[in-house]
Amino acid sequence: MLSEATAIGFYAAPMFSAQRYPRLQILTIEGLLKKTEYPRYPDLAAGGLNFKKAALAITDNAQPALF
Repeated sequence: MLSEATAIGFYAAPMFSAQRYPRLQILTIEGLLKKTEYPRYPDLAAGGLNFKKAALAITDNAQPALF
């Protein structure tokens, strides 16, 4: 089973082309709970793979007259 998983190949993230991640990862629940195994994936908090940030709106901070 592990040989078939490695035969599928690797994924290279566009922002992190130097790092390769297995396309198919076989992990056990026991390994995940004991924290001896963990999935390998690109760091999504880096910003390049997330949504684009909107431009800040410039507003006047003065409150308009109510009456």
